[in-house]
Parts: sequence; C-alpha cells; structure tokens
Amino acid sequence: QGVRDHNLKAIDVEFPLHHLVRGTAVSGSGKSTLMQDVLYPALARHFGKATESPGAFDALLGADLLSDAVFVDQSPIGKTARSNPASYVGAFDEIRKLFAQSPLALQRGYGPGMFSFNAGDGRCATCGGSGFEHVEMQFLSDVYLRCPDCDGRRFRSEILDVKIDRRMGGRADDDQFRDLSVADVLELTVSEAVQLFRDDREVQRVLQPIVDVGLEYVKLGQPVPTLSGGEAQRLKLAGFLAEAAQDRSASRQSVARRGRLFMFDEPTTGLHF
Repeated sequence: QGVRDHNLKAIDVEFPLHHLVRGTAVSGSGKSTLMQDVLYPALARHFGKATESPGAFDALLGADLLSDAVFVDQSPIGKTARSNPASYVGAFDEIRKLFAQSPLALQRGYGPGMFSFNAGDGRCATCGGSGFEHVEMQFLSDVYLRCPDCDGRRFRSEILDVKIDRRMGGRADDDQFRDLSVADVLELTVSEAVQLFRDDREVQRVLQPIVDVGLEYVKLGQPVPTLSGGEAQRLKLAGFLAEAAQDRSASRQSVARRGRLFMFDEPTTGLHF
C-alpha cells in the first residue's frame, strides 16, 4: 500500500496468491520499480535476508502467508565452469550413487565421491577435474586447452572403467543397451538422459524440472557460464521446482503449507512458453 518511488505515486497493488499474475503497462511506468525496487526488497527484509532498502511505501500486508520470496532474473548463476545443469538441480548426486552401486565400483570399493570431478581421488590429477588447462595470457584473452591426460573427460581412466547399462529404446522388449561411463553421462542432453534413466525414479525427479522449463536440449555437463541469460533464468526456476518436488516427496503430507512467491522482471525475454 502507498508505494511512492520514481514514477509510482502512492499506488496500492494487490496480488492474489496461488495464481500466475501478470503486470503489464507502458514502458517507463514503474513495473520494474514496483517489483525490483519495492516489493522484493520489502519481502526480503521481512524474511531476514540481506537486501537494499526498499523504495518508499506505507504498508506490506500478507507477507505472513508466504515462506519465501525469490526474484528470478537473468544474472549469471555462477562464474565457475565446474557448475552444470546436472549438479545445479541435484541430478549428478543421484547419478553418482548409481555408479557407486555398479558391480565394478563395489568390487573396487568406489563410493559416490569417487565419481565427482570437484573433489576426491577420482578426478584427473592434471586438470583437477575441469577437463582443460587454463593458460593465462598477458595481453590477450586467457586460453583454455583440453587436458592432455584425460582428453577433457575430467576423470582418471580407472574411474571411466566403471559403467552402467541403460536401455536406449522405449519398449520393454528393446535389447539395445548403452554402456555409459560417468563422462559419457555428462555428454548426454537432458532429453537423452530422461530417456535412458526413465527407470531411475530419483534421477527422473530432478531432471524433469529442466524439461518442464524447456531446457531439454542442454547437456548435463554444460558449464553454466555458457548459458544465455534466458537459459540461466530457466535453470534457476528448474532448481526451485526440483527442490519443491523433493520437499513433497519427503513430506507426503496434505497439510497446507505457506508458498514461495516468484517474481520475474521481463520474463518474456528468454523464457520458454
């Protein structure tokens, strides 16, 4: 109530919950001011988050009906090439568990940590699991060269010996199988992974939100800094959807819970229908 900032002159706005609400107006009328400069900082302050001071307003009513507020924009998810869509939504954790359960991994005593390229003894010692070597140039842009030891596959050769079998076709009588190493899995697109891991419920649960936001064409191991602004926006949303699916799976209760409010500024730029 009483929002007074930039072009907003003491306006009152009411947003119904549990709906998809669209706010439209001509350019420069104050849409971004309302969402980004007033409403989100006010809610963030209500939930005890670090935030800039919101623009002037008289009252914020109904925030107690929410559990959190999220502003989804096109800012980069991260600057490290180690982060990828599979790890962002938690799918890689489930996939590493599957590799640790394979016969060869059990025989050799490999746990899920051995199939991580971020830490542990399973990653390539030369590139540290990044798949490339970073060469700093004094006057030119830095150069990234494919690792000569692992050939960009990130893992030691003995880790790549561990493989899992997954059926390629969609029919139960289809006997075409693929032997996949952990490096092979990271080269799969999301749509290919959904097909190959269709019998693995936990993997499906965390991959499906990526499909739902229209990112089924990206590779599981694609570095997130290479995603466009709209793709980064969609992956953020997929991460929250995967988290919500996990919460529902864990609780299995019909108790009404407070919801999370998502806010988008310029959502039509880069978002999938």
